[in-house]
Amino acid sequence: MLFRFRERSRSRLAAARLFWLLLPVLAGGLEFAQSATLLPVKPVKDEKDEYCPLSDAPVASGQLRPIKVQLVGDRELFRQSQAAARVESALKEVSAEFERLFSLSLVSAGWFSWKADDREDQLQELAETLSLSAKGRRAEIILAVTGRSNLRSEYSGSALLKSSLIAIIYTPDEEKLCRLIKHELGHIFGAVHVPEPGSVMSCFGGGDNFDRYNLEIIKLARERSFEPSVFPFPAEVQTSLEKVYLQIREKILGDSRLKSLFSASMTAEAGEEVQCLNDVFLMLAQLELEKNNYDRSLSFIEEALIINPGDLDAMNLQAISLRQAGRIQEAVSIYKIILQIRPDFSEALYNLGLALSELGQLEEAEKVYLRAIRINPELAPAYHNLGDLYLKQGRLDEAEKQFLKAIEFRPGYVSAYVNLGEIYRRKGDKDRAREYAEKALSLKPDSGQARNLLAHILRDSGKAVEALDAYQQVLAGNPTSAQAYYNLGVSLTDVGRWEEAEKSFETALKIDPNLAEGYGGLGLCALQRGEVDKAIQLLVKARNLGFKAPALSLNLSYAYLNKKDWLRAEQEARQAVEVEPGLATGYNNLGIALAQQNKLEEARVALEKALKIDPRDRQVLINLAMVELSLQNEGRALELFLRALAIDPQNSQNGLIYNNLAVIYFHLEKYELSWEFVQKALQAGFKVDESLINNLIKNLK
Repeated sequence: MLFRFRERSRSRLAAARLFWLLLPVLAGGLEFAQSATLLPVKPVKDEKDEYCPLSDAPVASGQLRPIKVQLVGDRELFRQSQAAARVESALKEVSAEFERLFSLSLVSAGWFSWKADDREDQLQELAETLSLSAKGRRAEIILAVTGRSNLRSEYSGSALLKSSLIAIIYTPDEEKLCRLIKHELGHIFGAVHVPEPGSVMSCFGGGDNFDRYNLEIIKLARERSFEPSVFPFPAEVQTSLEKVYLQIREKILGDSRLKSLFSASMTAEAGEEVQCLNDVFLMLAQLELEKNNYDRSLSFIEEALIINPGDLDAMNLQAISLRQAGRIQEAVSIYKIILQIRPDFSEALYNLGLALSELGQLEEAEKVYLRAIRINPELAPAYHNLGDLYLKQGRLDEAEKQFLKAIEFRPGYVSAYVNLGEIYRRKGDKDRAREYAEKALSLKPDSGQARNLLAHILRDSGKAVEALDAYQQVLAGNPTSAQAYYNLGVSLTDVGRWEEAEKSFETALKIDPNLAEGYGGLGLCALQRGEVDKAIQLLVKARNLGFKAPALSLNLSYAYLNKKDWLRAEQEARQAVEVEPGLATGYNNLGIALAQQNKLEEARVALEKALKIDPRDRQVLINLAMVELSLQNEGRALELFLRALAIDPQNSQNGLIYNNLAVIYFHLEKYELSWEFVQKALQAGFKVDESLINNLIKNLK
């Protein structure tokens, strides 16, 4: 009796392959707080305290660093006689002092017009709106000056550290204008408020000179980065900065006006004259966050909120710390409180989107990002985070549009370039992927994300050993990165080191328990051991946490094929090829699932698509030949079996091919050839049907 496909379909189909997709080198969302600082206009007495007079201040060592300052004025400013000239003069005077003290030269890049939003009645909100719309900026620092008289007058200046943007209310008093610009520029270089009335960095900026603490801070931070998507202070100075900030913190905690606030009763309330002192606590929190010291970061934020309980920037940073510590639901609750107070707080909105995404609430996250973009159509981080979300879901074309938008509004957005490279890598365009990775490295030579992408490209090119070495180098440069451990695990599977791979995935999940791809990695390890039910559980968990890339669907299709759950295997394979139509493996698995349901014509179509993508895929050739054989298309089946045999004539699994070639040649009455392949099948350990052997013996006599 001759073989029929439906009777022994499992033995006839080549095994579906496990499929890998490396973790996209996503930056997550841009998160560190703006660290907005405000300078009240309330005058103070000319009291002397600890600060360095200008004549005694040492000049900063090192080469002079020129910093371009883009001047921006609204129509109310330009209507006032000599206003623009006075601002330029004040900037020159401050520049001379910064050059002497810190070897920093502040160079005017000229004036631009600023159409301020009349709906904003607070200077900080006005500054944030301008920061978000500062498309194509031509300078490291923006100094925006408003001549509006209807702003709430508690504050005369605001500085956004991350955006390196200053906004001030114009005053014709030239001395006050100089102090105001000097104060806010100090904040741009990390200076904080101090309880020293004689310092220009006091809450009311009444002094003319920098105190000794802030002199040291600005010297340390003079090489700060002006790229908004990275932490501004170089890693090599962060420890020294922290020491100075801690000294200021101790001075503040010892201030008689604040002791009652930090008592056990917590019944006192800080006045406006000391609320601004909370910024040093926020800077300390930021530095601890950079080191992943979440408890210590939260502790400093709690102190900041004691001094100024209504500070939304502090609450935003608190939510960031909670999210990164894995306390995501708590973070979401705080973001929602912030947005109840201020519904148009864009930074809180896109950070909320990031938290919702990590909770697997992808539809809600998408709505939040789109809402942030509606409020601020030039908000690059929101476009970036939305692209991040689409990339995780495998929506490559949509993700590409969002990352290009992010770059349009922020040309130096390193992670957007990296993620574009990841998109092109997935699309099979290795040259373009490499181009974007190299662009990212030109902007940030130490970018672990870009180097990770280059390692991915090596892996895609079949250079498994070189790729493994590249991933190990990425991990060495960032030993606390969950993504780096994940990708190392993937690379270890390529060279068959499964136990080490599993340990890498487990380490990744210890660092980030919500890393969806980590569960996908453990699921693959379970599949490799044959623990199909456990694999499905882990892969589904990865999906529920937000990982919806084609790799997950393919591995689930493989698992369901092993369980003979043909319908679910079909559904998963279809989902994979819908997202990424160039996946030969997806069409192969789809063909298997359809064939097992006796949908042979549909199976043929799917397998032909797989073969068109990869004409030398041996497994696809065998599976398609089996389908053609079942459809009685023996001529086509013969061609396909011979092609598969030619690709790997020494394969120990060739018994299946030999057997079916024997069947076809028997039908063609080529009995000697049929007998030859029967012998080869038997030698390969394949159990040949006895009726075929007996019929051949009769016909050969």
